[in-house]
Amino acid sequence: MKDARKLWFQPVEAGWNHSFFERYFGTRVGATIRSREEEAVYDFLGGVLRSHHKVLEVGCGTGNYTVPVARRCAEVIALDPSPEMLQYLRDLLLQQGPSNVEARPGRLPDQLGARPGEFDGALVIGVLNYAETLEKSLRALATTLKPGGWAIFNVPVTTIEGGIYALSEILNRRWAYLLSPDEILDSTIKAGLRVDYTATAGLSRGGLTLTVGATVSAAP
Repeated sequence: MKDARKLWFQPVEAGWNHSFFERYFGTRVGATIRSREEEAVYDFLGGVLRSHHKVLEVGCGTGNYTVPVARRCAEVIALDPSPEMLQYLRDLLLQQGPSNVEARPGRLPDQLGARPGEFDGALVIGVLNYAETLEKSLRALATTLKPGGWAIFNVPVTTIEGGIYALSEILNRRWAYLLSPDEILDSTIKAGLRVDYTATAGLSRGGLTLTVGATVSAAP
């Protein structure tokens, strides 16, 4: 069974195509989900993102958040394990800017290529779906942040909507990890982050994902 799973499921860096995302988020369902996700993300960013900040984005994908965030801060380091998605973002930046983004390979938890305390903030949206151990990934993310630094991330939840999403990911040859809100918040705290903000996003009341805004405790 384990060998069969290895044959079916793709490695995290493989199989990504920007046109799939463009088609999906162009549908009524996809556009609604994205709109509610963006509302949660920008609600938190509005209170923490500053013009002098250096921001780490893990899983930049098509640059949906990369470009708007870069226009509101000093610098963005955008990571993605997919060569195809990185090239798409680089082409987009050449066409539209801004010029304060560095796109390079990387992923959680062990390929961030960042110094401890290097960043003022971090953005991880649509990535922790594939994190086998949430606490380990968040702990690695927290080490890249300055004391008082912020992070915004989301994780799919154990709702009916989340279950439907997980099944669709299996068909896409990916395994998505679902957690309860309590499990997500517990992992966040154990990783050394203080939970400051939560919001669900999706089509249903229970939502598809839980968005969490958190900060690293400031040094005494």
